[in-house]
Amino acid sequence: MLSRVAERTYWLARYMERTEDTARLILTRHHSIMDLPRTLQPGWGTILEVLSAKEGFARSSKATTEDNVIRYVFGDRNNGSSLISSLTAARENMRTTREVLPREAWEQINSLYLSVARRSSKGLPRGSRHSTLNNIIKACQQNTGMLSGNMSHNSAYQFLRMGRMLERADMTTRIIDVGTADLMMDKEELLPFKNVLWMNMLQSLSAYQMYRVSVRSSVNPADVVDFLLRDQDFPRALVHSLLELEASMKLLPASEPALKVVDKILRKVKRGGGKGARNALLGEALHEFLDDIQLELQSVHQIIDETWFSPGR
Repeated sequence: MLSRVAERTYWLARYMERTEDTARLILTRHHSIMDLPRTLQPGWGTILEVLSAKEGFARSSKATTEDNVIRYVFGDRNNGSSLISSLTAARENMRTTREVLPREAWEQINSLYLSVARRSSKGLPRGSRHSTLNNIIKACQQNTGMLSGNMSHNSAYQFLRMGRMLERADMTTRIIDVGTADLMMDKEELLPFKNVLWMNMLQSLSAYQMYRVSVRSSVNPADVVDFLLRDQDFPRALVHSLLELEASMKLLPASEPALKVVDKILRKVKRGGGKGARNALLGEALHEFLDDIQLELQSVHQIIDETWFSPGR
């Protein structure tokens, strides 16, 4: 297949995953407002950190208020990390590769884009926030299912799958990194609500119910981090995403260089799997570990680009 088509299907999947994850982040923070006392409301700047949008927002000279941050990460087209920007890029990549993708998937993404575009300049008031974001998440998941069920699992599909899993792995590490940094702060007034905050982090990855099924104990920091990093069965856990990424690469030609890097990351994540190591991966140790993983994930993307999208460039 043409490298142009491969690259656009890969980025289509990355941007759709980013759209869904951004909607989930905003929705989870919205639920946190309801779970905590007014005096302990979580800062909205956390979302900016997860999306690497803090510097761009600072240039707007606006206060980090709920309304300003949501407008910036939801509907600001000048913010490349916003939900509308990700959805716009996904739609354009699908529009230019419609010859290899199911027609129904294009119609569904186009309909989602038009719906979000109409709302993007209006903001997200609390009264309609849950339904709007939940509908976006459902639409993204519907599109993923439609592609999986209606598209031949050929090379184009494997590039879709690679893009989705690499983006998911990156977002999982970002959420754990930023979320645990907030949770590790020794604020006495936060202590009675620590379980609620850890539950919110699980919910930001739709992981709470599966965590309880797998761990079968109360929510605690070491088990939460271990589950989100190393569980091989949960679709949004880091190890599961990397294994799926590896499986797609094996079905494509010339994949050896990319597979070596993915295997290196998998070994690094799995090495901390023992009980003693779990407790060590908290606080600053976890932050440094996740920084290294994020750099490794960037190198995976670079090798994918050099191998399949711009060989010899």
